[in-house]
Amino acid sequence: MPFPSQVRVLATVDEDTMLRGTRGSLGHPGHGDSHPVSWCQYYDGGRSWVTTLGHAVDAWTDAPTEGDAYFLAHVLGGIESAMGRAPFCR
Repeated sequence: MPFPSQVRVLATVDEDTMLRGTRGSLGHPGHGDSHPVSWCQYYDGGRSWVTTLGHAVDAWTDAPTEGDAYFLAHVLGGIESAMGRAPFCR
């Protein structure tokens, strides 16, 4: 995966806090010491908001998990800002 360029990084992962052997951790191709997981940018005349969070099925179910409120606020904020209902890329 190439490192995103010309974007505003909104969230990163501190890889030192990830369990060894976690897929994508430590030495993720193209990331070096920085591991962005959410960013935004104006792209091709529009707004682009990206997150790589939410791969786990639990993130999208009613099963309670730690951080649910933060994840849902992040996704809703990204959608609303890309729609123009909230300030974009701040």
